[in-house]
Amino acid sequence: MAHYKILGRDPYWMNFYGLMLLTLIEVGAVGLDLSAFAESNGWTEKELTFGILWGIGIPKFIMIAAIFMHLYGDADSKILTLTALFPAFFIIVMVLFIGLTHPDAVTSLPDWCRPGNYGL
Repeated sequence: MAHYKILGRDPYWMNFYGLMLLTLIEVGAVGLDLSAFAESNGWTEKELTFGILWGIGIPKFIMIAAIFMHLYGDADSKILTLTALFPAFFIIVMVLFIGLTHPDAVTSLPDWCRPGNYGL
């Protein structure tokens, strides 16, 4: 159990509830038909879903790293944060170079990765 509280509660349970809420939003973004809302705002449905997933994915990453990886709230969290961020730089560079140098990196997903083509 943590020695600090988030809104007066155990941080692990608060993090769990937050992650479940964000996961429900992600499932809704992928499963619901957002085409009418997207077109009324000048986007395609894929762009809107992609934006929602990125917008939800970043806070989920921060929540997992901060609480479960003890990068926030512990006495030695500063050195743990620096240790965790060192390889993150190389991972980001690797992903960017692969994504920016391969011409079909984003548009050539196999059919089984696309919603509606699961063959179930």
